[in-house]
Amino acid sequence: MPRTRQLKQDVRYYPKALMEKLENIKSYPMTLLEADSGFGKTTAIEKFFETRNPESFPVYKHEFHSETPAEAWRIFCAMIARFDEESGSRLTVIGMPDEDTMPELARTIRAFSCDRETILFLDNFQLWEIYRPCEFLNCLSDHGGEKLHIVVATHPYSKEDRKVLPQSSRLYVLQEEALAFQKEDTDAYYREAGLPLTGIQLEEVMDLTEGWVMALYIEMTALINTGKFEQGGMEALMQKTFWGNLSKDEKDFLLGVSIFPTFTLSQAAAFSGLSMEDTKNRLMEKRFFIRYDRENSCFTMHTQLKNTLAELFSLLPEERQVEIYLKGGELAEKAGDRMNTLRFYYRAGAWERLYAMPLTSYNIADTIDETTTPMILDIMEHTTHEMKVRYPKSLVPLAFTLFFLGQNEELLRQKDEIEAVILECAVSEKEKDAMRGELELLLSFLEYNRIDAMSARHRRALELLGGPASLISTKSTWTFGSPSVLYMYWRESGKLDEELEQMDECMPYYYRLSKGHGTGAELIMRAEAHLHRGETDDAEILCHRAIFTSDSKHQGSISQCGVFTLARLALLRGDRELLENSLATLLDRSYRNTEDLCRYTYDMAYGYLSLLSGKPEAVAPWLAEGKIDDKRLVIMSQPFAHIIYGRVLLEQKEYKKLLGVSEYALGISSIFLNLLPQVYMKIYRAQALAALGKTKEAKETLGEALAVSLPDRMYLPFAENYEGIKKLLPDCCEQEERETIAALARMLAVGLETITAQGLTPRELEIVRLIKQGYSYPAIAKELHIAVSTVKSHVKSIFIKTDTTSQMQIALLDL
Repeated sequence: MPRTRQLKQDVRYYPKALMEKLENIKSYPMTLLEADSGFGKTTAIEKFFETRNPESFPVYKHEFHSETPAEAWRIFCAMIARFDEESGSRLTVIGMPDEDTMPELARTIRAFSCDRETILFLDNFQLWEIYRPCEFLNCLSDHGGEKLHIVVATHPYSKEDRKVLPQSSRLYVLQEEALAFQKEDTDAYYREAGLPLTGIQLEEVMDLTEGWVMALYIEMTALINTGKFEQGGMEALMQKTFWGNLSKDEKDFLLGVSIFPTFTLSQAAAFSGLSMEDTKNRLMEKRFFIRYDRENSCFTMHTQLKNTLAELFSLLPEERQVEIYLKGGELAEKAGDRMNTLRFYYRAGAWERLYAMPLTSYNIADTIDETTTPMILDIMEHTTHEMKVRYPKSLVPLAFTLFFLGQNEELLRQKDEIEAVILECAVSEKEKDAMRGELELLLSFLEYNRIDAMSARHRRALELLGGPASLISTKSTWTFGSPSVLYMYWRESGKLDEELEQMDECMPYYYRLSKGHGTGAELIMRAEAHLHRGETDDAEILCHRAIFTSDSKHQGSISQCGVFTLARLALLRGDRELLENSLATLLDRSYRNTEDLCRYTYDMAYGYLSLLSGKPEAVAPWLAEGKIDDKRLVIMSQPFAHIIYGRVLLEQKEYKKLLGVSEYALGISSIFLNLLPQVYMKIYRAQALAALGKTKEAKETLGEALAVSLPDRMYLPFAENYEGIKKLLPDCCEQEERETIAALARMLAVGLETITAQGLTPRELEIVRLIKQGYSYPAIAKELHIAVSTVKSHVKSIFIKTDTTSQMQIALLDL
């Protein structure tokens, strides 16, 4: 018979032994709680923070839901930035964990700084689909924040996964056995709820639940309703005891909100049909399964409930699913939630609503990920022509995603239909011209890297629009991740000066069209041309002008090219201070440039400089191993990476491999006709052929490289490889040209010798003086008007040169 005594079913009980174990959180850099859903990980941790945190340590919490890995990474980096802004920014730029980024992420994590006791709580970590999660957790446990304590709650990992997560003095692990209720805990829990158990009942419920707290709660419900415990696993218990006791209204309500990863009270009220207050009360009645996230003002479902609801939702009639998705799309659109608006309308088949949204290309591109890519392609390919005619303004922004996805053939196929739609649609001629202008700008990307052809479309777009376009965001990278503008646009031998003039003439039209996107590109390209010709003063003046100009429009990718050029100038001149400042600035700017295309720009720039400086070990592993692919770089910037990889193979004397790989590099550099990598590949091939005794072929190959370069006075690639080609040069070019190359090579050799000599630079001596006076890194940065990251870079160099490992040791130096 059902019980009639006063019950307190919503009572929370926390085993004393568990609370005592959680005290160790404050003694370890990281605590890992591994247990399946329903073991009370979250509620136990929250109770601990609520009652056992008398010092009021700040607690930063995030509960992962169904965010994309990229979204979750941004959230994680923002959490780190709350106590260490610089490290949070660095993590953002390095990017999500993968085989390339993991070493740099580990170094950044070891450098965490936290000046007060702080808790970072990552809940439902298993929902973050991250690369090698246990390896990443191992990195987290080795963080450098002395007063930082990271708590991670997750489902258990396999024995194989856990191999990279060894027990250590830095990691405290609690698993299911620590979270499970013992007999005495279960007995006390049921008594507090007003349900004292007999000895037999206690044995029975422990056998059924094995101390699993959610199962204990559901069995409590069964005992109250039927007077006996329910047999079966968790899914059966959820279906019979929890779901079976809900009213139809409650079931409809939960199925509705279940499509949201998280939902607000107003969204919940829209599905419940009740007042805000009554809706809140309903949610709180089931609080064991639905939690309120105060920091983000939203509700989240317990994983077990969400899994149950997902299965039940899939069994609903299709028309009911469509009805829920439509309503969810309306609510998401009202909240400005682009991602879920697109997803819900798409799943409802309400494509017309998608086209009716006020779409912009940047907003659409911002939603592109592994889950939305098939959706966008499906929408573009299968929307009816009639619908496109009704919503013509959405076509160009949607088509822009095809460029981001590398679907250029599909974009060209869509072009004709877009033009037909613009012609047919019922809008004013002025609006039609604006759409044609946006389309012209989009199609200009397919003309890359023909400056005049691109500019012709830019001018036509500007004429049609009469002002700036909406297609391009100034936040996006202009260089496709390349560290060199000259590499991008030098495409025809003997016409470099003409191409430089084209850039001078054409870029202002593009700037007017794009509100300054890429500002300074023509200056950098000309500065690089001076550099390759050995005209160092002109190169430096233009570099500084270009960096100042690009910074005025926040064009980080252009500034990076300028700083890279300054670093190359420093090598030529033997200017150690300029080199170290440039390297520090390059690193700092790469941290601030969060564009995904620029993720590997620093690796390429630093790898190039490291090889010239005689430090091949400093080249990023992915570059040194030739892992140059679409995962890391778009096709526009891959040939530049081969300039570095080819040099690595040459220095390793892997001549046959170089000859094979360089054929591929020559092929991809012909797609957009990038002459610079072709010149370098032929210089490398000439040296490899000579080393293999094929002198005739070596001279022919070097002659081909010279034939491309000399008409434009591009001497630097030959000076950088002078020792390997000097015996071949007499049969390949005239004496005057040989002397020019030799003079530039001597200048580089002297510069490198000066730079590699030991001794502190003037800037490093300044920093040593300030450290001796007790200045902190931020205080030094303020005093010298440089970034904190630049200070740290200089200090790292001081450590190496003076054989020290701490600021205290630096302070004791007799300098």
